[in-house]
Amino acid sequence: MIDIWGGWALFQELLSALKGIAAKHQVSIANIGVRYVLDQPAVAGVIVGARLGVAQHISDNTRVFGYTLDADDLAAIEPVLAKSRDLIELIGDCGDEYR
Repeated sequence: MIDIWGGWALFQELLSALKGIAAKHQVSIANIGVRYVLDQPAVAGVIVGARLGVAQHISDNTRVFGYTLDADDLAAIEPVLAKSRDLIELIGDCGDEYR
């Protein structure tokens, strides 16, 4: 998936951008990713994986509702994503194999 999306180097560039934003908001990189996805117009929810019995995952995941991404945050994310390829166009959505 990473190779199809844009490659390892571009993925590292995205993680670097997300890490800086996460530090600014004092949340995890995963929180930034979830917040970004939730802020997309066509998205009503996300499915977040967490290990059963690991309570810190629950408290960390709820932090996504305690901040918003500002224009500077988006300015760090969007240029990286603009270099990537559209996975839905390339491989379809996660239910295509059942249709």
